Amino acid sequence: MAPSGLKYARQRLNSIVRGIIVAVVLAALSFAAVAEDDIPPLYTQIALKHQVPPKLFFALILNESRSTTDNRVGRKVLPWPWTVNHRGKPYFFQSRLQAFNFIKGLVASGDESFDVGLGQLNWYWHKQKFNSDLWSALDPVSNLHVSAKFFRQQYDRPECGAWERAVGCYHRPGQRRQDKDIAKKYSERVVRLWAKI
Repeated sequence: MAPSGLKYARQRLNSIVRGIIVAVVLAALSFAAVAEDDIPPLYTQIALKHQVPPKLFFALILNESRSTTDNRVGRKVLPWPWTVNHRGKPYFFQSRLQAFNFIKGLVASGDESFDVGLGQLNWYWHKQKFNSDLWSALDPVSNLHVSAKFFRQQYDRPECGAWERAVGCYHRPGQRRQDKDIAKKYSERVVRLWAKI
């Protein structure tokens, strides 16, 4: 392997290791916090940075990427960072690399219609927010920042200027009657989750 190839391999390995560490920390925080009917501190930190309500933001993310996980206490429903929804079918990958390889294959085939990561941001519409970097879209912290920023942008729109409406606009930003109906149903699901947190 050439020196530059070795350097790239080391950088890639370091990036993978960092991703795994972030995921483990997020999972540990989620297990501890959900058991206490609270939200993980990272979600609160990111929500406050982008001026969105932390519990509502966590409910939105939980609705987008929830997966049932087992721990020593029992089964929990938590956001899963390597969730991909492709044309209505959710995939819950065990690692960032597995999710990356899946979406990389989709993009290589010309298919950019998928939702990615904790916030389930649609790649076609949001890739520029990740500098068109698939790996970055699967980084839990990066994905949460982009999700919170987009959520706040929806709230700042005059037609979405209440938090419950902003939730619906996060999922379906359009303003046709059909869009509003879909957004309202989505918002109702998230608000029900919010009430339980």
